[in-house]
Amino acid sequence: MPGDVIRARVLVADDDQSIRQLLCTIVRREHFDVDTVADGAEAIAKLKEHEYAVILLDLMMPRVSGFEVIDYLRQHPPAVKPVVLVITAYADQRFKEVDSTIVAGVLRKPFEIADLGGIVRLCIKGYDAELTERLYSSNDRSIRSFAQQQIHGRRGSRDGNEMPN
Repeated sequence: MPGDVIRARVLVADDDQSIRQLLCTIVRREHFDVDTVADGAEAIAKLKEHEYAVILLDLMMPRVSGFEVIDYLRQHPPAVKPVVLVITAYADQRFKEVDSTIVAGVLRKPFEIADLGGIVRLCIKGYDAELTERLYSSNDRSIRSFAQQQIHGRRGSRDGNEMPN
């Protein structure tokens, strides 16, 4: 990493401690700074303290849900818009209620551990043809969908912000 670049910061918000630890390890392996929180109230407190390049956000958390964190981001847009990736275990349709102007994509648990670091790097560093192609070949459908969005967005598609199916 060039010396004049400030390390990007990632926020991980998930009530499951093992998921938080795993995501933290993945993000650190990509050489990014990471903050972890156990619920949406803590996430909002961190958002008031720091700017984040990427937010990995569970929807179903105690006290304040991920949906409420998304509402907070809508009502209090940060100076630099973070890439918000929702991580959810739920296959129901409720996640489609999230605001696609705030949320860049939805990744379903269990996710491909090997690919998640690449997704975070892609979100922070920008388009990388080799990385995007590798992610597009993932066994994880939601990761393939996100990579496809990046490819379409790179080609100037206006529908690059659609949520994965």
